[in-house]
Amino acid sequence: MKKSTGFFLGIGAGVAAGAVAGMMAPQSSRRTVKRQMDQGIHKLGAAMDQVVDNVAGEMR
Repeated sequence: MKKSTGFFLGIGAGVAAGAVAGMMAPQSSRRTVKRQMDQGIHKLGAAMDQVVDNVAGEMR
């Protein structure tokens, strides 16, 4: 039980540190990160769409 408590405390500390770093970043930097995340999500969605199309094509 002590091992999992330490793990969750570490995760919580990491999330809190990331939130503080995000709030301290300049606004333009936040926009850049958001744009990169949007592009990454779009690429992931396109790749998943292609995989589903390929699987559906093989099932016919």
